[in-house]
Amino acid sequence: MNDTLAPICIASPLRRSGTTLLQRLLSSAPNALIYGESCANDLVTLTSLYANKRMLFEQNAAWRDAQLQEVLKGNVNDWIPDLMPEISGYIAAYKTSIMQLMEHYADFAKAQNRPVWGMKLPEWQPGVLALVQQLFPNAKTIYLHRNIADCVRSAKRMGMVQGLAEIQHFATIGQQFAQQARQLLQGENVLQLNYEAFLAEPMSHIAQLETFTGAKGIDSSVLDVKINTYDNDPNLELSDGDNYLKPDELSKEELAILTAFE
Repeated sequence: MNDTLAPICIASPLRRSGTTLLQRLLSSAPNALIYGESCANDLVTLTSLYANKRMLFEQNAAWRDAQLQEVLKGNVNDWIPDLMPEISGYIAAYKTSIMQLMEHYADFAKAQNRPVWGMKLPEWQPGVLALVQQLFPNAKTIYLHRNIADCVRSAKRMGMVQGLAEIQHFATIGQQFAQQARQLLQGENVLQLNYEAFLAEPMSHIAQLETFTGAKGIDSSVLDVKINTYDNDPNLELSDGDNYLKPDELSKEELAILTAFE
């Protein structure tokens, strides 16, 4: 089944990079449905666990399986607090749990006549995305890069970063993930986009998205509506528009930190 499952993974090095805009655009196509971050985090958790279990147990599978066989023969006078079922089946069961969840996402989307499906997650680690690509050879990754200072302005407005140390850490993570993404995420199933270039020439980029994903009929008017928070955000009382919080300005000290990341 993993050879037929083809999730679209929308990711970015940092929060506030525009992944929700891509999610909204793709979901505006009548044949597409892009789930949000809870669904993506499920895939991250299961994929990471699967990789860790394989690394941890496959290297001593022969010893563990031999211990199991001794117990099944009735030889229980050994130290067996971590007795396990046969390792190959145990690892396969982990993989099956991932496939079953992804099948549910795919089946639900198809039931809505939206066979193009996926999920979005900012700060999705490129190494985990590479593992997802290994598990699902037909998966497609859209990786969105945005100017780090603009991400910081938006994150500051949302209270995600406070103080110079947090801004430094935030920008460092973004730079590292962006570099890793360019190194690890390559090939015809990967589309690396620039947020600023997308907004400068939206129609050509929308056509590119449609070709890459198979989503047809993306509604370009989505770009006319700025949304960057929930409608119950108390900060909206100070906002200039519905569901949109204008990014904060940065101080000289904050801007000085970010010059190292340009």
